Amino acid sequence: MVTMEGFQLVGSVEDIPPGQSKVVTINNRAIVLFNIEGQYFAIYNICPHEGGPLNEGRLKGFVVSCPWHDLAFDIRNGRGTDGGGYCVGSYEVRVLDGEIFVGPRRKT
Repeated sequence: MVTMEGFQLVGSVEDIPPGQSKVVTINNRAIVLFNIEGQYFAIYNICPHEGGPLNEGRLKGFVVSCPWHDLAFDIRNGRGTDGGGYCVGSYEVRVLDGEIFVGPRRKT
């Protein structure tokens, strides 16, 4: 049995086609959800460098680049891939009966 305590319903799998993203708000924070071939990932949507919206960035594999300055982040864990020390929060995602739930922030 899957427990959903601490998770918030944010949409349906139909809302996010493969290779696409969707921004949701959880506890007054903009979170971007990504669908990579049926796997769902969630990270904080705002780049820590200068606040660029990551949902508008280029997604290549599991890496999204900020549209403003090209800083890149692994959507699986929020870690920066450029070696500059930047990270964004990542969140646990669960899918149950076609509905997407986002849980607590993971520790990076």
